[in-house]
Amino acid sequence: MDKTASELAIRNVINLYGLAADCGDVETALTCHMKDAVYVVSSPRSGRDGTAADLHLKGHQAIKEMLNSDMHQSLLPNCAHTVGPLVVNVCETTAKVLGYSRVYNQKDGLPVLMRLAFNRWDMVYVGGKWKIAKRESRVMGEDKAQDLLKQNLASFV
Repeated sequence: MDKTASELAIRNVINLYGLAADCGDVETALTCHMKDAVYVVSSPRSGRDGTAADLHLKGHQAIKEMLNSDMHQSLLPNCAHTVGPLVVNVCETTAKVLGYSRVYNQKDGLPVLMRLAFNRWDMVYVGGKWKIAKRESRVMGEDKAQDLLKQNLASFV
């Protein structure tokens, strides 16, 4: 697969995950990830009342439990995950992706931004498909969000 085709496939996998999460299709969401994928989400209660420690998930079972949790399910069907813009750096069978994500929730019939975050995805090409091996999502304004950008931006120049 050439770099352009790989980049498009990677963007599609990342977007497919968000769409699957929005409609509660956990099995499709899991197919976007390696079985041992790592998923780190800072401030998982962003846009809601209360605070919570960062989520550190590893593997399909942990991701499945998060997607089936009351916290995630309470957003459905009034939520939309949007991703981009993204920068993608493909290197044969691995890729790094850096970009933005937003989570909207509908309140009183209008979309309200709940979460704006910087993200780093590590992708792996395996079995003829690109999969998410690791994702780190950090809410805008956090020191760790700025660190995520600063530590990774140079690899895209």
